[in-house]
Amino acid sequence: MLKTIRKVSSIFKTKSADYRSERIQLFPFANLSNNLAFSTGVIGNYQNYEEAYFTSIDVSTAIDLIAHFAITEFQFSGSEQDVKKAETFSREMKLRTRLINDIRTMLIYGNAYEYLADSEIGIEMQFLNPKNVKVRIDEYGDIVAYVYSVAGEENDLQPERVLHFAYGRIGNSPYGYSLIHQVYNLLKLKQKLELMAAILSYKMGHPLLHAKVKNPAMIPEVEKVLQNRVQTNYDATNVEDQIAIVNQIVTDDAVDLNAISSQLDLRGLVEMIQYLQGQIDKALKVPRVFYGEPEGSNRASSYNQLKTFSLFLQSLRSAIKEELEAKLFPLLGLDVEIEFEEIVIEDEMIWGELAVKLYEAGIIDTNEARDIIGYPPLEEEQ
Repeated sequence: MLKTIRKVSSIFKTKSADYRSERIQLFPFANLSNNLAFSTGVIGNYQNYEEAYFTSIDVSTAIDLIAHFAITEFQFSGSEQDVKKAETFSREMKLRTRLINDIRTMLIYGNAYEYLADSEIGIEMQFLNPKNVKVRIDEYGDIVAYVYSVAGEENDLQPERVLHFAYGRIGNSPYGYSLIHQVYNLLKLKQKLELMAAILSYKMGHPLLHAKVKNPAMIPEVEKVLQNRVQTNYDATNVEDQIAIVNQIVTDDAVDLNAISSQLDLRGLVEMIQYLQGQIDKALKVPRVFYGEPEGSNRASSYNQLKTFSLFLQSLRSAIKEELEAKLFPLLGLDVEIEFEEIVIEDEMIWGELAVKLYEAGIIDTNEARDIIGYPPLEEEQ
């Protein structure tokens, strides 16, 4: 269904695309699968992705790691004059830091946008909140404008002025899809099972007791003792003081205590959690070797994981490279190419490089880094 779009003046001083309104439609963000636990549209989808990133260690660790490894050090190639200008622009814009943030944003939302605005220094990159961006296309699927909403006003931005980094784009959709999309259900299910496992562990550690008393008059007194067996105080400073268990209940032969056996299958529940963890790891792309848990019994299998992961990172770098060379550099009047450093996976040196990068990204600590390269942990100072 075609919609007539009101032409608005942009606060960024850009021109709206001059197309006949009856030939233009506002392409909505693709609806997520019905398997997801929400259907509140674009904002609802993004809010749930944010919640998953900020609350799931699996998601945040994987996305942060991918972002830091994808945007490696880079250099420019071209004429000496253009290269110097590109390097100056890169320093002024803190380009590597911006691109790491763009990758992180792209993986969370599926899309990241940078507006190329005119400024006193020439061209300036301005981050656009993906929640406020919609893409307008024509009947052939070509992008004619990015519609950015700010302070209740819609502003049309020219496509050549917007760097659009999209992940997992399908068909002719102008939008990418979040890396979290496929794991959202798995994460929710895993969280529920982990909660169930904690409850079952608690119940198995503190089984119900059945008391037989010869004198019925003693029932209230015995019942009171059993009710007070487990005492909780979640306001306590020390964790070990939050749950107090009275394990010694002394009675005479007038009371017979028996623990009610549990048939709860905690082991099966743990196996299901481990299975879900494996599926989540696959969907998030990061091999377990990056967490110090290689899949397999030797470094050959870990090597294959790293090689596959490096190809995935290369695809992300290629997307960044293509967008920069197609829009940013021509707008700056520069004939240059950007080349990212590759993570070489050839010999034992990869383990040292891996340990350093994980440590610098804050993923592991000093002793975990030393363990990767086969060094013993540092002794703690007394």
